[in-house]
Amino acid sequence: MESVILPVVQPPIFGYQFFAFPLCIVLKDERSLPWLYSNFIQVCFDKRPNPPVPFTFYIHDYKLNPWLHVEHFERGTMSIVQRNIVDFVRDCLLDGYYVYLNVDEYYIPERKVYQKSNLSHDVLIHGVDLQENTFQLLGFTDKETFASTSVSFRNFELAYDSIDQIDHQTVCNRIYLYKYKESGEYDFDLTLVQETLEEYLNSKNTSTRFRMISKPWNHCAYGLETYQCLQDYYQRLLEGKTHFDVRHVHTLWEHKRLMVSRLKYMEENTSYLNSSHQIYEAYSEIERKARNARNLMLKFYMQQEEETLHKIMRYLDEIAAQEAMVMEKLLTLLRRHEPKLL
Repeated sequence: MESVILPVVQPPIFGYQFFAFPLCIVLKDERSLPWLYSNFIQVCFDKRPNPPVPFTFYIHDYKLNPWLHVEHFERGTMSIVQRNIVDFVRDCLLDGYYVYLNVDEYYIPERKVYQKSNLSHDVLIHGVDLQENTFQLLGFTDKETFASTSVSFRNFELAYDSIDQIDHQTVCNRIYLYKYKESGEYDFDLTLVQETLEEYLNSKNTSTRFRMISKPWNHCAYGLETYQCLQDYYQRLLEGKTHFDVRHVHTLWEHKRLMVSRLKYMEENTSYLNSSHQIYEAYSEIERKARNARNLMLKFYMQQEEETLHKIMRYLDEIAAQEAMVMEKLLTLLRRHEPKLL
């Protein structure tokens, strides 16, 4: 066997790669769509100072879904088993495993920091060419695209080893192996969708659902309450008290875009909604405004005009008000399908 390319697709969430990588594996199978659209409804904003992931989707464990077999271990385990990282990753790929880990992108071609500065960043390795001695890596390129690029075995080994010289090792110390599971099954879960929508609308802490296995995330705001956190961020940015971060409004847009896709799926594949309800059209308008706000943030990065931030903040007010109304209407429609107690 001279090469292996494990398939990936463009995921609907890619602002944070730890969400994107599992999704780009499982969504190659359309049977996973009911699981996707039953999840990724709640969002959370970490209110602690300088969190690594300030605003994102809330899901208890981004790695777990019915179509993915997951194994993980610490980087230190590699020294215990005394395997060369290139040989190990090659053998994993040949056995059908995707490999997710952090590397120093100073050594990774087609990255912004390539041969400029050290940066620990996560990548998904999904291919190997044994003639060219290269791996295929998925991640953000120097052209700001989420795409697959190649790296030589030698540069990959340097990128892996260099992590030990970079600070913040607590956030990049694990290696994950993903393998697609053909046997996955999941039915669209109306009850879960309805409950999570209500938690979003009422800004409830969804993490308390999992308190039997982990401490709830009481340091976060949830659902509609996150709009005030976003407003506070842009106010601090106006005052020069924080740094530019497009991820906030990009995540906002991804959430609205996925909500639109979810509603379209429900119209076409379930009896819970139909086009006469006009929920899809209303949410499409919300998604359009979120996309405009995202584009304005990119404009601000280039032109640094304060009025651009004020426009984003006005969009946030409009989106929050519209979303609350549309979500109330959506929940009213979904409650008609609640199972009746005997």
